[in-house]
Amino acid sequence: MHSEAVPRAGRIPEIHGLRGLALVLVVLFHLFGNGRVSGGVDVFLALTGFLVTRSLVGRVERGDLRLVEYYGRTFSRLSAPSLVVLAATAAIMVLVLPQAMWQSTLREIGASAVYLLNWEMIHSQLAYGAAGPSASPLQHFWSLAVQGQFMIVWPALLLLLAVVARKWFRPTLAVVTVLATAASLVFALHVGAVDQPLSYFHSGTRFWELGLGAALALLLGWVQPTGALRPVLGWLGLGLVVSSGFVLDGVALFPGPWALWPVGGALLVILGSAPDSAWGPRGLLEVAPLRFLADISFPLYLWHWPLLIGYLHLTGAQRPDWVAAVVIFATSTALAWLTHRFVERPVVTARRFTGRPRLATAVALALVPALLCVVAVDRVAAHQTAVEAEAEAEVERLAGCIGAATMDPGTPPCEIEDASSLVDAFSTGYSDPGGSAADCWSNRERPVRLGVCSLGPETGYTRTLLATGDSHSHQMLSAYQRIAQERGWRIDVAGRAGCHWNARPMLKSVQESIDLCTEWNRQLEEYVRSHPEYDGYLVLHSSKQSVQAVGDEDRTEALGAGLAEAWAQRPDLSAPVVAIRDNPIFEENADVFEREVVPCIEENGDEAGTVCARDREDVLRDDGSAAAVRLDPNARLVDMTDYFCGPETCPPVIGYLPVYADGFHVSRPYLVTLAPFLGDRIAAALGD
Repeated sequence: MHSEAVPRAGRIPEIHGLRGLALVLVVLFHLFGNGRVSGGVDVFLALTGFLVTRSLVGRVERGDLRLVEYYGRTFSRLSAPSLVVLAATAAIMVLVLPQAMWQSTLREIGASAVYLLNWEMIHSQLAYGAAGPSASPLQHFWSLAVQGQFMIVWPALLLLLAVVARKWFRPTLAVVTVLATAASLVFALHVGAVDQPLSYFHSGTRFWELGLGAALALLLGWVQPTGALRPVLGWLGLGLVVSSGFVLDGVALFPGPWALWPVGGALLVILGSAPDSAWGPRGLLEVAPLRFLADISFPLYLWHWPLLIGYLHLTGAQRPDWVAAVVIFATSTALAWLTHRFVERPVVTARRFTGRPRLATAVALALVPALLCVVAVDRVAAHQTAVEAEAEAEVERLAGCIGAATMDPGTPPCEIEDASSLVDAFSTGYSDPGGSAADCWSNRERPVRLGVCSLGPETGYTRTLLATGDSHSHQMLSAYQRIAQERGWRIDVAGRAGCHWNARPMLKSVQESIDLCTEWNRQLEEYVRSHPEYDGYLVLHSSKQSVQAVGDEDRTEALGAGLAEAWAQRPDLSAPVVAIRDNPIFEENADVFEREVVPCIEENGDEAGTVCARDREDVLRDDGSAAAVRLDPNARLVDMTDYFCGPETCPPVIGYLPVYADGFHVSRPYLVTLAPFLGDRIAAALGD
């Protein structure tokens, strides 16, 4: 080993400054980066793997690693400041977040407390994204969860290897680390290719970043570069760390191989460390302002995101301007210093507070808030369920004269004493139908699977129809169920997110999404050809969809041609196709709907139908169905626009009911009132 090499034990001053720089970059990109990620979290994970492994290996070899003491010290240090921020986030939730977000936020508080937030994000099918009104105020806790899981498993694994391998402990650990790291990287490549949001949060896809740091800790004494090369490596590594967020789209690329850019940069800084070099980056990483930010980096990371999300909800802004961002950064810095000074540091330096009492406290700091959140989620859910059940019963009772019924000239409207009780009762946000409906819904499964489920009577039905399309078709399941039961039809349903029955490839930003839709359409066409019993088809898709054009076709012509080409594959061309025109796209961005439309509805109640309405020409889009119907002699168009819009405007509230769940999907209560009129028009199109 070179005489000036970094020792196996001992402090590497660059690491403290680098860790502070990485987490400050995370905060700055969250505030100013418009959804881009800095790569700082990836650096943080690599440094965690390096520091934890370096410390644990020495203690294992000396025989003084005690899990009770280690877990107690580590998790009391992490949990104490986290609990303060989680409590503050709960206050922000009550003060500024809409009640529709309370259940999910409480679940995330509980999951964050026990280092499982990344799995909660996966379970909730959330994707990492820019700050916005629909973003979780705790989504940044996912990296702390991954770190916590590593710190639980890794020391126990090291002790186990020390018992099993004994004299070969370090070589065995090195082999295990390298193999596990390689396996994790391969796993990240595989998962990222089929489900990037899952890959972003998954502990298994993230381990390789921790593992590379751990591997360097084990091999550092044998891979030291020469003295002249170390400053070059240090500056190169620092450049990679700082440039990562500007050069790479980490949300789309990490934790795949491109994450080697920031992770490799961090490891190069460590390799380039030299105690006697005047040319390396140590001087920059040890300047007083960066040392201060490094000292408070952990609580700063914890504080900034809930403050940012709270600000966006409080002001209705889509993103902070530079003045607001500076204020949020300054406030986060002040709170971080207070947390570091009066919470984090006292816990770390408490010498009499050791052993089992410290571990018990750490466990309590995690479990007590988690259990409280479980109880709170249950109560909030019960309350919301009761409110919605009461409102749904009222909708059922008044369905003939509220909602869509008020758009029918022959239906007199109801007189309701408290109109706001119906408007306010239903939470916003669209979710895929669950229960048995999930059997006919394709979304995240790999490989793609076409599923079909049946609505209506099991026997004695007079018609057999197949309804297919994307989520705009699948949202109609409750309406189709009512129509099927009332008319004695059997309606089979098959759907996939972002896809519909079309012979042309979909236009998507990701090639994988195009391929998945193509495969689903292949399975659908095969199913249709092998099931000639259908005497009609109901097709519906979002007007936001586009397909590949041929020649000089415009978007609508391409959609229509692709639809007609697909319909031509049905085994009996005399079986009619009923193409249902898509509902208006009142607002195509769910964040904007939550930020602008929902507050307008809450403020104006049923008057929102006038005050918050938008022009027809701004919300109605051509979905290509009319063009397709013109190409198929046995296709009929059903246009329900007159149940969503007046002659000039389209309101978000009609007949005391919210029309939209998220701006582009129709709300469940409104569909209840729309079903009879939709059934009449489908029956007419079928010739009944």
